[in-house]
Amino acid sequence: MKSCPVSFTAADLFVYSMSASIVMKKYYRLPLRADLLVQKKQHETCSLVDSIAQNLHLIISTYHGESVYAHDFGCSIWDEEFKTQLSVRWKDEVRESVMNAIDKFEPRLQVSDIKVDLLQLETRALNSTLQVRRKVVLSIAGIIKKTNEKFNFQKSLFISPLSQL
Repeated sequence: MKSCPVSFTAADLFVYSMSASIVMKKYYRLPLRADLLVQKKQHETCSLVDSIAQNLHLIISTYHGESVYAHDFGCSIWDEEFKTQLSVRWKDEVRESVMNAIDKFEPRLQVSDIKVDLLQLETRALNSTLQVRRKVVLSIAGIIKKTNEKFNFQKSLFISPLSQL
């Protein structure tokens, strides 16, 4: 069996999946298995709610430029990841970036609120070294347009390099 010479990121496969799901009204469970799709075998599906949640996860965990087919897919969280001092407007910039990405890449959801919280967590390593990490908590609330039902999503991400004190 020949392998496909083109490589795809999860975001690329999602863009393909979104196009296919809108036309076919099927929602594929991620990660997509391209081998099943090429062989025309049944791929595992999921509910509309799960599909939207999977898409939001991809949007939030993808940096701009990562997707070959949609360079603006993703959000700005990763643009600031390694800065030691985050600007005062950082939360607003992330909120705006996530809102713009959802407006463009998740048309099934009408967002009513996005909250961005930045936490600093301190833990002790096995050698008693104090480690400091930043954790972003994104909370997204909205309405699924097709069903008019409430939708809530929360995602936590660790950003910036691990710091040791």
